[in-house]
Amino acid sequence: MNLQKIEDLIGKYDRGETSRDEERQLKAFLTAEKVPVHLNKYKALFTYYKLAGKEELPLDNFNDKFLTAIGEPKVIAINSKRRNRLYVITAIAAAMLILFGLYFRYGFNANQPKDTFDDPMLAYAETKRILMKVSNNLNSGVSEMKSIKEFNNGLSELEKVSVFQTGLNHLGKVTILDKAKEIITTKNN
Repeated sequence: MNLQKIEDLIGKYDRGETSRDEERQLKAFLTAEKVPVHLNKYKALFTYYKLAGKEELPLDNFNDKFLTAIGEPKVIAINSKRRNRLYVITAIAAAMLILFGLYFRYGFNANQPKDTFDDPMLAYAETKRILMKVSNNLNSGVSEMKSIKEFNNGLSELEKVSVFQTGLNHLGKVTILDKAKEIITTKNN
């Protein structure tokens, strides 16, 4: 067979456009002894197809034989009394686990806040210092909001583009009206 025709058929095969007859021609050519070097990958593919077609499939009752060979799964039935007892035991174990977790996390003698300052002026000064620190942290967060304000200003500029787009949509309707007038005038002439 002509090498150019084979290469054309391979191109069609790659695109999925070959008929059965054309694939048979390819198979006959590519499973032959001598194939050009640049077509060796197709030779391997079609040789595999040829060998795979000769494999025997398992018998129809293969699944049944396989299941009997490994044995049927055993189902253990649990009666309702046993199931209820199992639910109760599981619920008690879960409740105890939660209680132990709470005990070790918080304990029964949880640390109560104590009065750490004897002098009220010292307590006031410490409170004032802590509140000033919180205030400074909040102010540093507010300074970051300036960039968001600039972003919002940019978005407001985009609203003008939206208004412009609305105007263009209305112009589209005028264009359709002009085309309709043109069609009507050409039909009347």
